[in-house]
Order: sequence, then C-alpha cells, then structure tokens
Amino acid sequence: MKTEFSKVIDLFDSEWKKSLYGVYRERVWNGSLGEAEIYSGYGSKLQKENTWITDGIKKSEFLSLGLANITAEALNTKNLVTNLKGHLFYSLDQKFPINIVNPKKKSIDITYKYIPEPITKGLSLNTRLEASYSLYENGDHQKYLGLGLGPELIFGNFKNKTFDYTRISLLPFYKFGSGKSVFKFDQNYEDFTLNVSYDQQIYGPVILKSFGILNLTNDSIDYGKFIDSKISLNWKKRSYEVGIFYQPHNQAGGISFSLFGFK
Repeated sequence: MKTEFSKVIDLFDSEWKKSLYGVYRERVWNGSLGEAEIYSGYGSKLQKENTWITDGIKKSEFLSLGLANITAEALNTKNLVTNLKGHLFYSLDQKFPINIVNPKKKSIDITYKYIPEPITKGLSLNTRLEASYSLYENGDHQKYLGLGLGPELIFGNFKNKTFDYTRISLLPFYKFGSGKSVFKFDQNYEDFTLNVSYDQQIYGPVILKSFGILNLTNDSIDYGKFIDSKISLNWKKRSYEVGIFYQPHNQAGGISFSLFGFK
C-alpha cells in the first residue's frame, strides 16, 4: 500500500512535481531476483518531465531526485533492514524517424472511432539513455549507465473493423553498473535485456497489447526467460481505454482504465 501527496512547484524557471509519500507492506517485483517486500517507509522526491520535438526527432526527458527512510527485505537474507536512501535518476528517450508517413491532417473526424489522434505510421529508431545513482546510510552505493537502441514499426490507421493497426517494438538495453544495494527490491541485477512490445487491433475497438523483458544476461539464473511481462485485452475508444490484464511473470492480473484528452 502506498499513499502519496504531490504538488507542482516552480524551480529554476521550470515546473517540477514535489511529492511526499508513505509505503506499508508493498510487494515489488525485481526481475530475476523475484518478489521483495518493502515493509514500511516514507520519503520525498522531486521530479521533472519534458517532451519536445527537434528536427522531427521526438525527445522525452525525465529527472528524479529522492530521499527516503526504508525498512525492507535485505539483499541476501529474508531479514528486514532499515536504511536511509538517496537516489538520483535521469533518462532520455528519443524517436528517430527512418521511413515515416505523417497523417495529412492532425485533426480527427467522424471516421475516427477508436483513437484520439491520427496514427503516425512507418519505421522509427528508438534510443534510451539512463543514468542512476543510489547511496545508502550504511555506506553502500550502486550506480549504472544504461544504453538502448532498437526499431519500432507501426502500420494501419485504426479506422477499419479488423486488423487495421499493428505496432512492433524491439529495444535491446545494456547497463554498465557497479556497487550493490542494501535492499533486494532495488538491486540492479540484469546487465543485458531485450524489451519486446506488440500491439494488435483485433476487431473494432478491441486491441491486444503485450510487453515483455527478455533476460539476456549470461550469468543470470533466468537467462533466456521473460523476467517481466504483461498481456492485456483492451476496449479502446477515442476518449478512453479500459481493459483486463495478466502478468505471467508473477501470475497477477487486474483492470486498467485510461482517459484521453486530459493533462
């Protein structure tokens, strides 16, 4: 269970989200290490997100700074340990158009029943840069620099009744890291993974969405297996999307709901 209070503040001439949160008996999935428990904790974080387009390249930037006091399952034992944790995280995602067909009109008309804006089709190259540093009260620390690059293919208009939209994305991702965590839930373990996404319209507003992270770290106990995965069957309309999902990696499921057109 997690409770969070947040507000938007102005800092360095830009908008940041400042949050205070508390956690109690929260279960966290951490790849090959499996499920771990955060018994209790409280903290504060400061986050900034920014998305823009330069020369046709879509860029999304995220920066987060946090400080928390956490009691959670230790890295190598089932014992609970308490430590103060400071964390800095930065990511930059970029989408480079390779062979793109932009919609002739940005606006939608009565023929668009299922999507809030026209589809941009074609082949793109996605890149991801991540940098993370965590410092713990007992003196332990861990850090990594992550790099990813892979193709994304989108075709169809999502206007016809059947199989009129397909999205396939592959993103190999490698981490250059060192150090270790005090806790099991946030230990950086896998160095090399492959993110796989596949979305397919089936009939009308019904769309099948799937995502998985394939572990390609040679010395990992789960080499060649999906360490994170999600399959959902959604009912997608112009202003909302609702669906049911299942996560094979931890045999959990639920219901999702999204609204479009709100900031």
